[in-house]
Amino acid sequence: MSCSCRKGKRLSSLLNAEIEEFLGALSKNPKAFSLLLEVVNSFRPTDPPQVKAERVFLAVKDMVELELIDFASAEKVLKTLRKFFVSGDRQRGDLLEVLVSKLGPFTFKGRFRRVNQCRVFKKSRKLSDKEIDVAFSGKEVLELHECKANMVRQWRDPLRRGKRGSKLKFLNSLPVECKNGKKVVPCCSGLDGEFGCQYVRMVLKFYNYRRIEVFGRRELLEKFREKLSRKG
Repeated sequence: MSCSCRKGKRLSSLLNAEIEEFLGALSKNPKAFSLLLEVVNSFRPTDPPQVKAERVFLAVKDMVELELIDFASAEKVLKTLRKFFVSGDRQRGDLLEVLVSKLGPFTFKGRFRRVNQCRVFKKSRKLSDKEIDVAFSGKEVLELHECKANMVRQWRDPLRRGKRGSKLKFLNSLPVECKNGKKVVPCCSGLDGEFGCQYVRMVLKFYNYRRIEVFGRRELLEKFREKLSRKG
């Protein structure tokens, strides 16, 4: 019986000036894509403003020294990052949702319909009030993303109790719940590097959430490069 993700929002509802500017920085400085996302991943909302400012400055300094951006672009990138982080922690999650929305789907090719912040239905029955951040619906596949800017911090052990574990349990159940319709691929997506993603995969395996795919900075970069090559 086919499942779908409905009652969602448009991508435009997640966009604001700071996120648009950050996306512009990614497009104009493609070699710095991974490092820019690493800065967002490592951001801690509890850090005092001076610590955040220092981290941003040092990150831009590294980008220049590694020749990922030129000196002329450095001031613009620095201003963009400062504005982005001053706006609050929610920005990080919204940025990730926008990136996944613009770059995906990750597990299938072809035409698709995308919806943000939706609920899963089996025919007319809503399976849960748990929100799916991004859903891609293709002809044969329904790909569902739970987006966390820092997955290691979010999906750390233990997961048996509380909202974190219940969301993963729900995602993991969907391929079986919807098995007679479209193939359902639940995904945890984040800005973590490969080491962090491997840790998350290990935790999910330990709790027997084996049906959930994990996508991080490497997969986002691969999709980003695909987009660039098509434009070229």
